[in-house]
Amino acid sequence: METPLISVIVPVYNVLPYLEDCLDSLLRQNYPKLEFIIVDDGATDGSGVFCDDFAKKDPRMKVIHQENGGLSAARNRGVAEATGNYITFLDADDQLTPDCVKYLHSLIVKYKSKMSICAIREQTEKGKEIDYGRDYSECNMSTEEALGRMLREEGFNVSAYAKLYRRDLWDDVRFPDGAIHEDLATTYKLLSKCPNVPYGNEAKYIYKKRSDSISSAEFSTDKLSIITFTDEMCDDLEKNFPYLATTLDLRRMHARFSVLWMMLSAKNLTPEEEKVEQEIIKSLKENKKSITKNHHATLRDKIAIWTLLIHKNCFKLAWKIYKLFK
Repeated sequence: METPLISVIVPVYNVLPYLEDCLDSLLRQNYPKLEFIIVDDGATDGSGVFCDDFAKKDPRMKVIHQENGGLSAARNRGVAEATGNYITFLDADDQLTPDCVKYLHSLIVKYKSKMSICAIREQTEKGKEIDYGRDYSECNMSTEEALGRMLREEGFNVSAYAKLYRRDLWDDVRFPDGAIHEDLATTYKLLSKCPNVPYGNEAKYIYKKRSDSISSAEFSTDKLSIITFTDEMCDDLEKNFPYLATTLDLRRMHARFSVLWMMLSAKNLTPEEEKVEQEIIKSLKENKKSITKNHHATLRDKIAIWTLLIHKNCFKLAWKIYKLFK
């Protein structure tokens, strides 16, 4: 059987201290037929120049420079430029194990699927590591099972990376331009197209958790897209996957808890933002049964709603303690 070409898309924006390790991990891949699409999204720290110089090491590297448009625009450009039969993503501050691409492709071959997923190993700036596949086994999931596990973050999450996609899955899917947390608007659409999705519990994607990353950044109104995209995703999935109702209810609550924590942690909110905060608290309290009566809810979820019902400061303290020990 002919070995298919796989495109690895790397969006780059002001990550110079991490780039060499990231790009080195591409050159160490043991899959035999690869192309690397490096998209410099208007970096101002010299990352673009570094990519041009680094690309001279290997003809498989193609560097594209564009004006800054955000992560979605960079990924979309990468998808448009990719010529591979399959596509995968690597964030420029992360790394792949040498056999990551080969492992993901082997799952597709083994289970005859359009898409595959591997576990993530998270590394913090303090040197702590978390293997998100440690409590799970390799399996071949149905569409509904894959969506449910993604929504509940059981071994993997909604992130675009740590997944390999057949190219045609992207024919009518793109990341929403100008938005953050764009994975919420795309990954579920791709999973929904797949009759089966294999999961490999070996952690082949190395996620570098940074305090200055988009996901770790302090509250801004852009963060409200977490709720907007989550609600859109849940509304879409409810139509075709009614058996996921309890999971979808829980996911809506999780989105609001996440944004509320950022808002309560912010130093100053505008009057309009304070109004949004009050609306989120009201929504959580009114829908408390989505957690208290939900068999998928964890002890963390129940503590979150119980403390919020007492007072928002109790919730803030409980979440702060949780973050310290996570």
